[in-house]
Amino acid sequence: MRNWHFSLFYFFYFTTVGIIVPYWSVYLHHRGFDATEIGQLMAVLLLTKVVAPNIWATVADNIAAKKGSSLSMLKFATLATLLIYCLTYFVDGFWNMALVMLSFCVFWNACLPQLEAATLNHLKDDKDKYGLIRLWGSIGFIVTVLALGWLMDYTGPAAIMPAGVVALLAVFIASFSMRDRVGKPAPKSVTVPIRELLSPTVLILLVLCVFMQMSHAPFYTFFSIYLEGYGYSKLHIGWLWSVGVICEIIVFIVGVPLLRRFPLPGLLSFTFLVAALRWFLVAYFPQHASMMWFSQALHAITYGLYHSVMIQMIDRLFQGRYQIRGQALYSSVTFGLGGAIGSFLSGYIWTVYGNNFLFLLAGILMLVVFTVSLMFVRHIKVGNSLRGHS
Repeated sequence: MRNWHFSLFYFFYFTTVGIIVPYWSVYLHHRGFDATEIGQLMAVLLLTKVVAPNIWATVADNIAAKKGSSLSMLKFATLATLLIYCLTYFVDGFWNMALVMLSFCVFWNACLPQLEAATLNHLKDDKDKYGLIRLWGSIGFIVTVLALGWLMDYTGPAAIMPAGVVALLAVFIASFSMRDRVGKPAPKSVTVPIRELLSPTVLILLVLCVFMQMSHAPFYTFFSIYLEGYGYSKLHIGWLWSVGVICEIIVFIVGVPLLRRFPLPGLLSFTFLVAALRWFLVAYFPQHASMMWFSQALHAITYGLYHSVMIQMIDRLFQGRYQIRGQALYSSVTFGLGGAIGSFLSGYIWTVYGNNFLFLLAGILMLVVFTVSLMFVRHIKVGNSLRGHS
């Protein structure tokens, strides 16, 4: 249990994700914003995720280079997020809400890359056990989504904002339990521009990850609506969402032997292939509930294993003072930019070409990504696992 403080932070941080991602649009509707305004306000979440992590990662990397640890930056980010988030209760009007959301998201999105880098730095030679810590974030997400959904049956959307305050306060308190392995500050003589670390192969890797997230955008944006069109009840849809995260947790638990036995680039290509299979199943067999359950179980591979592999590959490719910046780059470029582009294109494709074609196109995209990864990703020198890497 020597890693409990990191598990605790992941748990509470992802309780905030379980509030903001599924329910914040519901809260905005409760506050009187129309559909167009809600769409624009929710876009702020993705836009800040593209830029903010990289800005704060640069600051945190500089702090780590001088002091050997940047956890003080994490405490500051959680406190700022909490204080600014509270203002959402008092502001009225679109532009006031947009400004407050932009402000608290800038700090909120700064937390995760710092947490990922600090966790891997703490694990040292046991980086392949990352999933055993990260799974507590998934548990926090599930608990929050179910608990807040149950609570809103009694209180309505008014419970969303105070629930966020409680969750962010818990995150701030949990940040004081964090203990990093403080290393020696990096000598100035070893400082190199980060662009020198962005080799063509690494850039190709990041582009493939952008496409991976683009293929997931139809799922995150339209999956529930898609299933409703085929007669699935809301309860059935809710369970389908839950089983995906449960399987994700399972792979975080049992994935350690995979990370130790197989080369990370090979595992990454495997997740691309499974993603193609998953979207083909959703496109061709939506009327078969058993196929939808199986496609959701594949979330264990297309997110759980994929994310575990990428976190470690990025850690190996961006070492020393660039650890946090590397994690921020991965998070912002793939989840931020990839998710934003995918969401925008999904709406257009859904409207013009139809829902089945949208998921079919996602599957075709991932087949192409899988093929390209076989040619390029295997050249990245990361070994079978990160045991022995410090």
